[in-house]
Amino acid sequence: MNFRKLLPDLPFPQPVISKAFKEQHERYLEHFPEWSLLATRRKLIVSYWLKILVNHFVFFILSGCLIVLLFTKWQSVPQLMLSLLPAALLTFIVLYLTMYWPLYHLDFLPHLDSYMESFNNKKLEGIQKCKKDQYSVLTLMLIQYVYQQMMGFEFQIKTENIQLLARQYGVSEKSIGTSMLLILRCEWDRKSVRKRTEIINDFEVAKNYLRELSFKKGVLLLYQLEQKILK
Repeated sequence: MNFRKLLPDLPFPQPVISKAFKEQHERYLEHFPEWSLLATRRKLIVSYWLKILVNHFVFFILSGCLIVLLFTKWQSVPQLMLSLLPAALLTFIVLYLTMYWPLYHLDFLPHLDSYMESFNNKKLEGIQKCKKDQYSVLTLMLIQYVYQQMMGFEFQIKTENIQLLARQYGVSEKSIGTSMLLILRCEWDRKSVRKRTEIINDFEVAKNYLRELSFKKGVLLLYQLEQKILK
């Protein structure tokens, strides 16, 4: 029988660490919105030394004591109690030097750092995907223009209007102002083929959005506006 199988496994495999990292990070984020990945890493390191290894060592000592008592038929309890402290201290030093410290650097930390980097990369990829899927500012303003026209609200270039739209869509006031100038005054670099292509694409995205809503009048309004801007 392999005596090592009698000991509880140290949770070093990356799937276990990744689950613990994700759960702890999400739990702390609920209470502290600015909580960082590095802070969660430190929490897991503390958990390694103060929880995982302590539980492992206590189980090891208690198992040894139980085996001794069973073989001596509970007749060596006084002697066991006297020798327990020095034996436990010596055992911990041996385990620390041969198992706990080496595994911390060679197994636990590499897995932990690997998952933290993977977690961060996935987070960045998610942000980039959201940005990629999000409509451009011009597309948003074209849709806004249609809505306001249909509701009878004038689409005006005013500071207060720009500020309101910036808060509504979470984009910069400058980009909104530039898009409104293009829509209302047809101001754009007509020498730039690339800019023309971008405008056409934005109009097409906005029209597809309205087509999905079966908003035929809105599509017609955008078509007329597009002809006016690109002529």
